[in-house]
Amino acid sequence: MSYQKVKTSTLNLPTLKDLELPKTVKDFLCELSNYDTKIYLIGGFVRDLIAGKLSKDLDFVLIGFSASEFCKNLCLKFDGTCILLDKETGTTRLILKDELSQGYTFDFTSIEENMLETDFARRDFTINALAINLKEPDFIIDCFNGIEDLKLKKINKIDLNNLIEDPLRFLRAFRFAAQLNAEIAPEIISFIKENINYFDEKVASERISTELWKILDCENSFSYIKQMSEAGLLEKIFPELTPMRKVTPNDHHHLYLYDHSIELIKTFEENFSKIPDWAKDKFEKSVVKLGCVFHDIGKPGTWEIKDVNGVPKHTFIGHDKVGAEMVKTISERLKFSNSIAETLCNLVRYHLRPFQLSNNDAPITPKALFRFFRDINDQTPGLLMLCLADSHATLGPKVTKEDLEKSEKLILFLFDEYKKYVEREEEKASKPKLIDGTEIMKITGIKPSKLLGDLIKDLDEAISLGEVKTKEEAVSWVLEKK
Repeated sequence: MSYQKVKTSTLNLPTLKDLELPKTVKDFLCELSNYDTKIYLIGGFVRDLIAGKLSKDLDFVLIGFSASEFCKNLCLKFDGTCILLDKETGTTRLILKDELSQGYTFDFTSIEENMLETDFARRDFTINALAINLKEPDFIIDCFNGIEDLKLKKINKIDLNNLIEDPLRFLRAFRFAAQLNAEIAPEIISFIKENINYFDEKVASERISTELWKILDCENSFSYIKQMSEAGLLEKIFPELTPMRKVTPNDHHHLYLYDHSIELIKTFEENFSKIPDWAKDKFEKSVVKLGCVFHDIGKPGTWEIKDVNGVPKHTFIGHDKVGAEMVKTISERLKFSNSIAETLCNLVRYHLRPFQLSNNDAPITPKALFRFFRDINDQTPGLLMLCLADSHATLGPKVTKEDLEKSEKLILFLFDEYKKYVEREEEKASKPKLIDGTEIMKITGIKPSKLLGDLIKDLDEAISLGEVKTKEEAVSWVLEKK
């Protein structure tokens, strides 16, 4: 271990006192620095500080003092909440209730005085073996040349066996690399490949999901997802992807299905700038990128090769529905939130629908557009982005340049039409209803039922399409349709 202390000024970095932090957080750090016990701010916060980022996750090491007791005392002074994270180590999290400090977490772990170097040496990567002694806030402690690795954008090991102690570190290597746009040392990649079976069901699903979303949230996630795939890690997380390797290229796909699905992350990132600016913050990019990986996951189970006049034809009838059910199972296993699970299922279930709006290049009818937008609703922008990525990753021998241009034109047209649809619906919602469900029941005598629900739904469609404009017309429409 090459222990060194580097003055923050030599790195053109602010000291802890000079950082732009909420007042309560600054007061908190000041209070910690006044304690007699040695307290080190260690790991990610220091790494991100050097990388020019400001983290809200602060990890502390206490020398010779109980973390849980220490946090209890701090809670009383700063009106915080304590959570025991690990019974074995006593690691305790403190969260301040102050409104300006929301989002900040403070984790404390206690160790003995003679164990500080051991604590540094057990960490995963050199860039995380960095610390600041709160008694000396002008210096950064660097134990394994982590500062140099940050400058060079390198993810280097401290001890490869440290990765096996917590196999989630396999995934964290790719997360740090993606966030820092860094290169992972080849020996780390080789070690992960050779020891991939350590990444098993003992690794908590929630922790996997957290790391995965952070990777996919990066602008350049494709290269790191591809490296994860090559290391065998992606299929360890999603074994449902493995059968996709058997689905061969065909007239429309130039890649094996597995490679095509990974390629969609690349075409997502390459074509994201093409969509309207208003749409870019209407969906979670990380979720739609994962939807890209999953969009054809139902194909292996529905794959048939039929003879059509002596020519083999690949079919995957119903793969959208099968895939949506598979994604539901995956979401439950990885403990995705209900919102994310629903979005992923819908992305897979409806990824064919935009291209089915027009048959044989016939104009898309207003009714077809309305029903599409109504059914997909606020998930439409994300679905359209997936479809744009899909079209640019589908380059089989029968796909022409004109086909690609036509597909892109269709998707961009649908973005524009969706914006108009939302504006019309918002305008309609701001006005009194022409007629409500209670009035419809009085007029028709229909009781609450599916029939009534369908009637209300169809009337809403007629109003949105301008077929019904007044209360009188609404009453006549209902009497005619009942």
